[in-house]
This record gives sequence, structure tokens and C-alpha cells, in this order.
Amino acid sequence: MRKFLILGFVCLLSACSYVDSSEYECPKISIPRETTRSYQNNGQFDEFQINLVGFESFCYTEPVTNRRYASITPTFKVRRLEASSVSSIDTSFYIKTSINAEDYLGIRNYNQVLNIPTSSKEVIVTGKQTITRIPTQPYNNFEIYIGMTMNNEAFSKANKKFDIDYRYLSEDELAKQNDALIENVYLEVRDDEEVVYSEFDKKPIVVKKDRPQNNCQN
Repeated sequence: MRKFLILGFVCLLSACSYVDSSEYECPKISIPRETTRSYQNNGQFDEFQINLVGFESFCYTEPVTNRRYASITPTFKVRRLEASSVSSIDTSFYIKTSINAEDYLGIRNYNQVLNIPTSSKEVIVTGKQTITRIPTQPYNNFEIYIGMTMNNEAFSKANKKFDIDYRYLSEDELAKQNDALIENVYLEVRDDEEVVYSEFDKKPIVVKKDRPQNNCQN
């Protein structure tokens, strides 16, 4: 047992010299912009926006078959657009390979359940892990794409809207933002004067009370 531990320690120290780093390299994996997000509605209003914001991946060789695989786990940002009691969303995403030979994936859709508490406006959700067959290196033109699964109507709708990623402000940030919009103005006013808002000057001004009015005055 002691001999085994010593040898294992020596191998660990020299791992950089013997491990082929290309063994763990994946082919190019990307998220096409046009399938990054989708919407779900309750009939009249959009209730949720689902954004595919990233993924975790690694590649490996299955020792028994000596075949290469890519593990891809998507990450979603779920945004609540309308107040509702719905806390679970059924959606789907796809994994697609640029080479559609039977030996590889081609394209496959995966059902995905996304949970968002009724008290939350936005959450980050880790999706399910997927396994995709990949070729041995060099990968050449072999690529992998991941995106939201949508029919033509949903695709057209998602791509007609502005692609703006926003976040909700905290209560402290809202308070600071509102305070910045308030301007304190101090004016000295005599008994025979009053304060009016001048549309011309775009600010409060002091004027005489009971002054003559004409069409040009406020």
C-alpha cells in the first residue's frame, strides 16, 4: 500500500509531462443568436422570457468503445414578465451538429422544465446534461450548436423584439435613482408675490400677485 501511494504521488507530480491535453479539447460549441431566447404566454400577454445564456461543457473518450463524446449542460435565465401563480415552465432546447451523419447526432431536441418561484422576477437555472457523439481530432468543420427549440411563429416573434438584456433594479438603486430626479429649489417670496411654473423658462419663477394677464403669459 505504501509503495502504491508513493508511485501515485510521483505520477501526479509528472502529470504535465505525460497527459495529452488534446484529449479533453472540445470542438467549437456556439449558441446561434437567432435561437437564444423564446417567449411563453398565457393567451394574451407574454408571461415569461427564456434566454439561453451559456453552457458548461467537457469532452472525453469512452474507454470501452474508444469513442469521443461531448457533455453539454445549458444555462437559462428565466424572466417573469407578468405577475402570476405559475412557477414551472415546460420548454425545450436543441443540440445540433454541423455534420449530420448517422454516426453523430445531427439534431436532437431535449425537453426542459424550468422552475421560477412566484416571488422571483428573474432566476438563473441550470438545465439537464446532454451527451453528444463527436469525431476524433482534428475536428475540421465539425461544430456543435445549442439553442431554444421554436416553431416558425415563436421564432418570428422572438426575432422581431429588441434583443436587450436588462436587469431589475434593487430597492436601494430605485431610491437613489428617484432621489437624483428631485431638484430642491429655494425661492424668496414676499407677501405680494407668488411662485408659478414658467413654460418658457422651464422652471419655477416668482411673480407679482394679481398681475395683468395676456395670452403670452402663463
